[in-house]
Amino acid sequence: MNRFLIFYLFFNVLTVLFAAKGCVNQQCAANVAESDAVFLIETSTSMGADNFAKVQNLLYNLVADLSIGSTLDKSRLAFITFSQDAKTYGGLDAGATASAVNATIGSLNFDNYGFREMSKALTAEEQIITSLRATAKKLLIAIVADTFTGVEPSANGLLDKVRSRYDALLSIAVGPQAIQYAYTDVTTFSGTPADSFFVSGVDQLDFAKLWIERNMCPTYHASTPYVTTTLPVTQPSGVTCQLNTLTYDIYLVVDTSKSMSSSDFAAMKQSVRDFVREYSVNDNKTQFGLIAVSVDPQRYYTGFHAGQNMNSMLNALNLLTQEPTSGQSFDMALQVIDAAFLSTYGNDGKVQLLVYFTGNTNFDKDPSGTVSKLKTKYGLKFAAVQYTSNADATKLTNISGGAACTIDATSSDKRATLGATLENLTCG
Repeated sequence: MNRFLIFYLFFNVLTVLFAAKGCVNQQCAANVAESDAVFLIETSTSMGADNFAKVQNLLYNLVADLSIGSTLDKSRLAFITFSQDAKTYGGLDAGATASAVNATIGSLNFDNYGFREMSKALTAEEQIITSLRATAKKLLIAIVADTFTGVEPSANGLLDKVRSRYDALLSIAVGPQAIQYAYTDVTTFSGTPADSFFVSGVDQLDFAKLWIERNMCPTYHASTPYVTTTLPVTQPSGVTCQLNTLTYDIYLVVDTSKSMSSSDFAAMKQSVRDFVREYSVNDNKTQFGLIAVSVDPQRYYTGFHAGQNMNSMLNALNLLTQEPTSGQSFDMALQVIDAAFLSTYGNDGKVQLLVYFTGNTNFDKDPSGTVSKLKTKYGLKFAAVQYTSNADATKLTNISGGAACTIDATSSDKRATLGATLENLTCG
Protein backbone atom coordinates (compact mmCIF):
# COMPACT_ATOMS: atom_id res chain seq x y z
CA MET A 1 0.00 0.00 0.00
CA ASN A 2 1.21 3.51 -0.76
CA ARG A 3 3.00 4.92 2.30
CA PHE A 4 1.23 8.28 2.10
CA LEU A 5 -2.13 6.50 1.92
CA ILE A 6 -1.28 4.61 5.10
CA PHE A 7 -0.46 7.87 6.87
CA TYR A 8 -3.59 9.55 5.52
CA LEU A 9 -5.85 6.77 6.75
CA PHE A 10 -4.12 6.73 10.10
CA PHE A 11 -4.53 10.48 10.57
CA ASN A 12 -8.24 10.23 9.82
CA VAL A 13 -8.61 7.46 12.39
CA LEU A 14 -6.80 9.61 14.93
CA THR A 15 -9.11 12.52 14.22
CA VAL A 16 -12.01 10.37 15.40
CA LEU A 17 -10.17 8.90 18.37
CA PHE A 18 -9.05 12.23 19.75
CA ALA A 19 -11.88 14.53 18.76
CA ALA A 20 -12.59 15.42 22.37
CA LYS A 21 -9.91 16.55 24.78
CA GLY A 22 -9.61 14.39 27.88
CA CYS A 23 -9.90 10.81 26.73
CA VAL A 24 -11.80 8.83 24.19
CA ASN A 25 -10.11 5.45 24.36
CA GLN A 26 -7.15 7.15 26.09
CA GLN A 27 -5.09 5.14 28.56
CA CYS A 28 -4.65 8.20 30.78
CA ALA A 29 -5.27 11.92 30.65
CA ALA A 30 -2.17 13.89 29.67
CA ASN A 31 -2.40 16.07 32.79
CA VAL A 32 -1.84 13.05 35.04
CA ALA A 33 0.82 11.32 32.94
CA GLU A 34 3.97 10.89 35.01
CA SER A 35 6.85 10.95 32.54
CA ASP A 36 10.39 12.15 31.93
CA ALA A 37 10.65 13.08 28.24
CA VAL A 38 13.87 14.23 26.55
CA PHE A 39 13.54 15.76 23.07
CA LEU A 40 16.31 15.66 20.43
CA ILE A 41 15.32 18.28 17.86
CA GLU A 42 17.00 18.63 14.46
CA THR A 43 17.76 22.27 13.53
CA SER A 44 19.35 21.79 10.11
CA THR A 45 18.55 23.41 6.77
CA SER A 46 16.40 20.36 6.00
CA MET A 47 14.09 21.24 8.88
CA GLY A 48 13.91 24.90 7.85
CA ALA A 49 13.12 27.90 10.05
CA ASP A 50 9.37 27.81 9.39
CA ASN A 51 9.04 24.13 10.26
CA PHE A 52 11.24 24.59 13.32
CA ALA A 53 8.84 27.27 14.56
CA LYS A 54 5.95 24.81 14.07
CA VAL A 55 7.86 22.22 16.11
CA GLN A 56 8.21 24.81 18.89
CA ASN A 57 4.41 25.31 18.74
CA LEU A 58 3.98 21.56 19.08
CA LEU A 59 6.07 21.68 22.26
CA TYR A 60 4.14 24.65 23.67
CA ASN A 61 0.87 22.79 23.06
CA LEU A 62 2.26 19.68 24.69
CA VAL A 63 3.22 21.64 27.81
CA ALA A 64 -0.30 23.09 27.95
CA ASP A 65 -1.74 19.57 28.13
CA LEU A 66 0.70 18.24 30.77
CA SER A 67 1.16 18.96 34.46
CA ILE A 68 4.78 20.03 34.82
CA GLY A 69 6.72 19.16 37.97
CA SER A 70 8.67 16.47 39.82
CA THR A 71 5.96 15.01 42.03
CA LEU A 72 3.45 12.22 41.47
CA ASP A 73 1.44 12.44 38.20
CA LYS A 74 3.60 15.26 36.83
CA SER A 75 5.93 15.34 33.85
CA ARG A 76 9.36 16.81 33.21
CA LEU A 77 10.78 17.81 29.82
CA ALA A 78 14.31 18.50 28.59
CA PHE A 79 15.56 19.59 25.18
CA ILE A 80 18.66 19.08 23.04
CA THR A 81 18.98 20.62 19.57
CA PHE A 82 21.39 19.30 16.98
CA SER A 83 22.73 20.14 13.55
CA GLN A 84 26.46 20.75 13.10
CA ASP A 85 26.79 20.39 16.89
CA ALA A 86 24.48 19.55 19.77
CA LYS A 87 23.27 22.18 22.21
CA THR A 88 21.76 21.50 25.63
CA TYR A 89 19.30 23.64 27.57
CA GLY A 90 19.57 22.15 31.03
CA GLY A 91 18.50 18.80 32.42
CA LEU A 92 15.12 17.52 33.50
CA ASP A 93 15.32 19.45 36.77
CA ALA A 94 15.70 22.79 34.96
CA GLY A 95 11.98 23.29 34.34
CA ALA A 96 10.01 23.02 37.57
CA THR A 97 7.01 24.90 36.16
CA ALA A 98 5.21 25.19 32.85
CA SER A 99 6.37 28.80 32.47
CA ALA A 100 9.99 27.75 32.94
CA VAL A 101 9.67 24.99 30.33
CA ASN A 102 7.98 27.39 27.91
CA ALA A 103 10.83 29.85 28.38
CA THR A 104 13.26 27.09 27.46
CA ILE A 105 11.26 26.20 24.37
CA GLY A 106 11.36 29.85 23.33
CA SER A 107 15.14 29.88 23.70
CA LEU A 108 15.74 26.87 21.41
CA ASN A 109 18.15 27.93 18.69
CA PHE A 110 17.70 27.18 14.97
CA ASP A 111 21.21 26.51 13.59
CA ASN A 112 20.48 26.28 9.84
CA TYR A 113 23.53 24.16 9.00
CA GLY A 114 23.52 21.30 6.51
CA PHE A 115 24.60 18.77 9.13
CA ARG A 116 22.44 16.45 11.25
CA GLU A 117 24.83 14.98 13.82
CA MET A 118 22.59 12.67 15.83
CA SER A 119 25.58 11.00 17.51
CA LYS A 120 26.53 14.36 19.03
CA ALA A 121 22.99 14.73 20.34
CA LEU A 122 23.16 11.30 21.97
CA THR A 123 26.53 12.14 23.52
CA ALA A 124 25.03 15.36 24.90
CA GLU A 125 22.12 13.35 26.31
CA GLU A 126 24.56 11.15 28.24
CA GLN A 127 26.22 14.21 29.73
CA ILE A 128 23.16 16.25 30.70
CA ILE A 129 20.40 13.74 31.54
CA THR A 130 21.41 12.32 34.90
CA SER A 131 18.22 12.26 36.96
CA LEU A 132 15.59 10.06 35.32
CA ARG A 133 12.95 9.15 37.91
CA ALA A 134 12.57 5.44 38.66
CA THR A 135 8.77 5.67 38.84
CA ALA A 136 8.25 7.83 35.73
CA LYS A 137 7.71 6.73 32.14
CA LYS A 138 11.03 7.52 30.44
CA LEU A 139 10.97 8.60 26.77
CA LEU A 140 13.64 9.86 24.39
CA ILE A 141 11.91 11.57 21.45
CA ALA A 142 13.70 12.61 18.24
CA ILE A 143 12.12 15.12 15.84
CA VAL A 144 13.95 14.98 12.50
CA ALA A 145 13.56 16.08 8.89
CA ASP A 146 16.29 14.19 7.03
CA THR A 147 18.95 11.49 7.22
CA PHE A 148 21.65 11.65 9.91
CA THR A 149 25.15 12.79 9.01
CA GLY A 150 28.52 12.08 10.62
CA VAL A 151 29.16 9.07 12.83
CA GLU A 152 26.33 6.52 12.82
CA PRO A 153 24.42 6.61 16.15
CA SER A 154 24.84 2.86 16.47
CA ALA A 155 28.65 3.13 16.28
CA ASN A 156 30.59 2.06 19.38
CA GLY A 157 27.37 0.97 21.09
CA LEU A 158 26.29 4.58 21.78
CA LEU A 159 22.67 4.16 20.68
CA ASP A 160 22.24 0.89 22.59
CA LYS A 161 23.76 2.44 25.71
CA VAL A 162 21.34 5.37 25.58
CA ARG A 163 18.41 3.08 24.75
CA SER A 164 18.98 1.05 27.91
CA ARG A 165 18.00 4.04 30.07
CA TYR A 166 14.57 4.62 28.53
CA ASP A 167 11.28 2.79 28.27
CA ALA A 168 11.07 3.76 24.60
CA LEU A 169 12.84 5.78 21.93
CA LEU A 170 10.31 7.54 19.71
CA SER A 171 10.88 9.29 16.37
CA ILE A 172 8.81 11.92 14.62
CA ALA A 173 9.89 12.36 10.99
CA VAL A 174 8.68 15.64 9.49
CA GLY A 175 8.23 16.33 5.78
CA PRO A 176 8.71 14.52 2.46
CA GLN A 177 12.52 14.37 2.70
CA ALA A 178 12.29 12.46 5.97
CA ILE A 179 9.77 10.07 4.45
CA GLN A 180 11.76 9.55 1.25
CA TYR A 181 15.32 9.40 2.59
CA ALA A 182 15.37 8.93 6.37
CA TYR A 183 13.21 5.84 6.87
CA THR A 184 16.17 3.64 7.80
CA ASP A 185 17.74 6.20 10.16
CA VAL A 186 14.44 6.94 11.89
CA THR A 187 13.41 3.34 12.44
CA THR A 188 16.93 2.30 13.50
CA PHE A 189 16.93 5.05 16.12
CA SER A 190 13.54 3.97 17.46
CA GLY A 191 14.43 0.31 17.30
CA THR A 192 11.16 -0.58 15.57
CA PRO A 193 9.02 1.08 12.90
CA ALA A 194 6.12 0.96 15.38
CA ASP A 195 7.84 3.67 17.43
CA SER A 196 8.30 5.96 14.41
CA PHE A 197 5.69 8.54 13.40
CA PHE A 198 5.90 10.06 9.90
CA VAL A 199 4.08 13.26 8.97
CA SER A 200 4.18 14.60 5.43
CA GLY A 201 3.76 18.19 6.64
CA VAL A 202 3.91 20.29 9.79
CA ASP A 203 0.15 20.81 9.65
CA GLN A 204 -0.10 17.22 10.93
CA LEU A 205 2.01 17.76 14.04
CA ASP A 206 -1.10 17.87 16.24
CA PHE A 207 -1.49 14.16 15.56
CA ALA A 208 2.10 13.61 16.61
CA LYS A 209 1.40 15.48 19.87
CA LEU A 210 -1.49 13.15 20.66
CA TRP A 211 0.72 10.14 19.88
CA ILE A 212 3.39 11.43 22.29
CA GLU A 213 0.79 11.97 25.02
CA ARG A 214 -0.52 8.44 24.68
CA ASN A 215 3.02 7.09 24.98
CA MET A 216 3.53 9.16 28.14
CA CYS A 217 0.88 7.10 29.93
CA PRO A 218 2.60 4.75 32.40
CA THR A 219 1.20 1.45 31.13
CA TYR A 220 0.65 2.29 27.47
CA HIS A 221 2.95 1.85 24.47
CA ALA A 222 1.23 3.06 21.32
CA SER A 223 2.02 1.71 17.91
CA THR A 224 1.69 3.29 14.48
CA PRO A 225 1.09 1.77 11.05
CA TYR A 226 4.29 1.31 9.10
CA VAL A 227 5.62 -0.17 5.92
CA THR A 228 8.16 -2.97 5.79
CA THR A 229 11.79 -1.93 6.13
CA THR A 230 12.72 -3.97 3.05
CA LEU A 231 11.01 -2.29 0.14
CA PRO A 232 10.56 -4.40 -2.99
CA VAL A 233 13.32 -4.01 -5.56
CA THR A 234 12.04 -2.26 -8.66
CA GLN A 235 14.13 -2.84 -11.75
CA PRO A 236 14.17 0.35 -13.87
CA SER A 237 12.36 0.03 -17.16
CA GLY A 238 14.70 -0.64 -20.08
CA VAL A 239 17.70 -1.73 -17.99
CA THR A 240 19.04 -5.00 -19.36
CA CYS A 241 20.57 -6.58 -16.24
CA GLN A 242 19.74 -7.04 -12.56
CA LEU A 243 21.55 -4.07 -10.99
CA ASN A 244 21.41 -5.32 -7.42
CA THR A 245 23.56 -8.34 -8.35
CA LEU A 246 26.45 -6.35 -9.84
CA THR A 247 29.86 -6.06 -8.16
CA TYR A 248 31.40 -2.67 -8.94
CA ASP A 249 33.63 -0.06 -7.40
CA ILE A 250 32.15 3.16 -8.81
CA TYR A 251 33.89 6.49 -8.34
CA LEU A 252 31.55 9.48 -8.69
CA VAL A 253 33.24 12.74 -9.64
CA VAL A 254 30.74 15.60 -9.34
CA ASP A 255 31.31 19.14 -10.59
CA THR A 256 30.53 21.62 -7.79
CA SER A 257 31.72 24.76 -9.58
CA LYS A 258 29.56 27.81 -10.24
CA SER A 259 29.55 27.07 -13.97
CA MET A 260 25.98 25.81 -13.79
CA SER A 261 22.90 27.40 -12.27
CA SER A 262 21.74 26.43 -8.80
CA SER A 263 18.69 24.71 -10.32
CA ASP A 264 20.88 22.66 -12.67
CA PHE A 265 23.15 21.77 -9.74
CA ALA A 266 20.17 20.60 -7.66
CA ALA A 267 18.91 18.55 -10.61
CA MET A 268 22.34 16.99 -11.08
CA LYS A 269 22.50 15.97 -7.40
CA GLN A 270 19.13 14.30 -7.80
CA SER A 271 20.34 12.52 -10.94
CA VAL A 272 23.32 11.15 -9.03
CA ARG A 273 21.06 9.98 -6.17
CA ASP A 274 18.69 8.30 -8.63
CA PHE A 275 21.61 6.49 -10.27
CA VAL A 276 23.04 5.21 -6.97
CA ARG A 277 19.71 4.02 -5.54
CA GLU A 278 19.26 1.12 -7.95
CA TYR A 279 22.32 -0.81 -6.77
CA SER A 280 22.85 -3.13 -3.83
CA VAL A 281 25.28 -1.05 -1.77
CA ASN A 282 27.41 -3.24 0.50
CA ASP A 283 30.96 -4.56 0.67
CA ASN A 284 30.14 -7.69 -1.34
CA LYS A 285 28.27 -5.91 -4.12
CA THR A 286 28.67 -2.30 -5.28
CA GLN A 287 30.60 0.44 -3.48
CA PHE A 288 30.75 4.15 -4.27
CA GLY A 289 33.52 6.68 -3.78
CA LEU A 290 32.64 10.37 -4.00
CA ILE A 291 34.80 13.29 -5.11
CA ALA A 292 33.54 16.85 -5.57
CA VAL A 293 35.60 18.97 -7.92
CA SER A 294 35.90 22.68 -8.51
CA VAL A 295 39.09 24.71 -8.08
CA ASP A 296 40.24 21.79 -5.86
CA PRO A 297 38.95 18.25 -5.40
CA GLN A 298 37.24 17.25 -2.16
CA ARG A 299 36.85 13.64 -1.08
CA TYR A 300 33.68 12.83 0.87
CA TYR A 301 33.61 10.03 3.40
CA THR A 302 31.15 7.33 2.31
CA GLY A 303 32.39 4.28 4.26
CA PHE A 304 33.95 2.90 1.05
CA HIS A 305 34.80 -0.78 1.73
CA ALA A 306 34.31 -0.05 5.44
CA GLY A 307 30.67 -0.96 6.01
CA GLN A 308 29.22 1.35 3.38
CA ASN A 309 25.48 1.04 2.86
CA MET A 310 22.87 2.95 0.91
CA ASN A 311 22.16 5.24 3.84
CA SER A 312 25.77 6.38 4.31
CA MET A 313 26.12 6.95 0.57
CA LEU A 314 22.98 9.09 0.32
CA ASN A 315 24.08 11.03 3.40
CA ALA A 316 27.31 11.98 1.64
CA LEU A 317 25.50 13.00 -1.56
CA ASN A 318 23.15 15.22 0.41
CA LEU A 319 26.15 17.19 1.69
CA LEU A 320 27.36 18.23 -1.77
CA THR A 321 27.31 22.01 -2.09
CA GLN A 322 28.11 24.36 -4.94
CA GLU A 323 31.37 26.31 -4.69
CA PRO A 324 31.78 30.01 -5.63
CA THR A 325 34.60 29.23 -8.11
CA SER A 326 34.63 28.23 -11.77
CA GLY A 327 37.76 26.04 -11.74
CA GLN A 328 37.85 22.34 -12.58
CA SER A 329 40.84 20.44 -11.22
CA PHE A 330 39.77 17.11 -12.71
CA ASP A 331 43.34 15.84 -13.12
CA MET A 332 43.98 16.35 -9.41
CA ALA A 333 40.68 14.60 -8.63
CA LEU A 334 41.93 11.58 -10.57
CA GLN A 335 45.11 11.57 -8.51
CA VAL A 336 43.06 11.64 -5.30
CA ILE A 337 41.03 8.66 -6.53
CA ASP A 338 44.22 6.77 -7.31
CA ALA A 339 45.75 7.44 -3.89
CA ALA A 340 42.57 7.03 -1.80
CA PHE A 341 40.82 4.18 -3.60
CA LEU A 342 42.49 2.54 -6.59
CA SER A 343 45.88 1.92 -4.97
CA THR A 344 44.12 -0.30 -2.43
CA TYR A 345 41.06 -1.64 -4.25
CA GLY A 346 41.85 -1.16 -7.93
CA ASN A 347 42.72 -4.83 -8.40
CA ASP A 348 40.19 -6.38 -6.00
CA GLY A 349 38.35 -8.27 -8.74
CA LYS A 350 35.47 -5.81 -9.02
CA VAL A 351 34.86 -3.77 -12.15
CA GLN A 352 36.36 -0.29 -11.66
CA LEU A 353 34.24 2.54 -13.10
CA LEU A 354 34.49 6.33 -12.89
CA VAL A 355 31.43 8.45 -13.71
CA TYR A 356 32.04 12.17 -14.16
CA PHE A 357 29.03 14.51 -13.86
CA THR A 358 29.89 18.00 -15.03
CA GLY A 359 28.83 21.29 -16.52
CA ASN A 360 32.42 22.51 -16.76
CA THR A 361 35.48 21.44 -18.75
CA ASN A 362 37.60 24.46 -17.84
CA PHE A 363 40.42 22.14 -16.78
CA ASP A 364 43.41 23.66 -15.01
CA LYS A 365 45.52 20.83 -16.47
CA ASP A 366 44.97 18.42 -19.36
CA PRO A 367 43.81 15.18 -17.65
CA SER A 368 44.40 12.88 -20.64
CA GLY A 369 47.77 11.55 -19.40
CA THR A 370 46.35 10.59 -15.99
CA VAL A 371 43.26 9.09 -17.60
CA SER A 372 45.43 6.87 -19.81
CA LYS A 373 47.57 5.81 -16.85
CA LEU A 374 44.59 4.74 -14.74
CA LYS A 375 43.01 2.84 -17.62
CA THR A 376 46.22 0.90 -18.17
CA LYS A 377 47.09 0.27 -14.51
CA TYR A 378 43.66 -0.69 -13.15
CA GLY A 379 41.47 -1.26 -16.19
CA LEU A 380 39.45 1.74 -15.01
CA LYS A 381 36.45 2.43 -17.21
CA PHE A 382 35.16 5.98 -17.73
CA ALA A 383 31.74 7.48 -18.38
CA ALA A 384 31.13 11.22 -18.68
CA VAL A 385 27.86 13.10 -18.29
CA GLN A 386 27.58 16.48 -20.01
CA TYR A 387 25.05 18.07 -17.67
CA THR A 388 25.02 21.53 -19.24
CA SER A 389 26.23 22.94 -22.55
CA ASN A 390 29.04 24.77 -20.72
CA ALA A 391 30.90 21.45 -20.72
CA ASP A 392 32.69 20.65 -23.98
CA ALA A 393 31.41 17.32 -25.34
CA THR A 394 34.61 16.72 -27.32
CA LYS A 395 36.77 17.03 -24.20
CA LEU A 396 34.47 14.66 -22.34
CA THR A 397 34.60 12.13 -25.19
CA ASN A 398 38.40 12.20 -25.01
CA ILE A 399 38.14 11.31 -21.30
CA SER A 400 35.49 8.60 -21.62
CA GLY A 401 37.04 7.02 -24.67
CA GLY A 402 34.09 7.31 -27.03
CA ALA A 403 30.75 8.89 -27.83
CA ALA A 404 28.89 5.86 -26.44
CA CYS A 405 30.34 6.59 -23.00
CA THR A 406 29.61 10.33 -23.13
CA ILE A 407 26.02 11.08 -22.23
CA ASP A 408 24.21 14.28 -23.14
CA ALA A 409 22.03 15.40 -20.21
CA THR A 410 21.65 19.05 -21.17
CA SER A 411 17.84 19.07 -21.27
CA SER A 412 15.06 17.83 -19.01
CA ASP A 413 14.03 15.18 -21.56
CA LYS A 414 17.54 13.79 -21.73
CA ARG A 415 17.92 13.90 -17.96
CA ALA A 416 14.76 11.85 -17.59
CA THR A 417 16.51 8.86 -19.21
CA LEU A 418 19.97 9.51 -17.74
CA GLY A 419 19.67 6.96 -14.94
CA ALA A 420 18.70 4.11 -17.23
CA THR A 421 21.42 5.05 -19.75
CA LEU A 422 24.13 4.98 -17.08
CA GLU A 423 22.77 1.80 -15.53
CA ASN A 424 22.82 0.04 -18.89
CA LEU A 425 26.50 0.96 -19.22
CA THR A 426 27.15 -1.07 -16.07
CA CYS A 427 25.34 -4.05 -17.60
CA GLY A 428 27.93 -4.35 -20.37
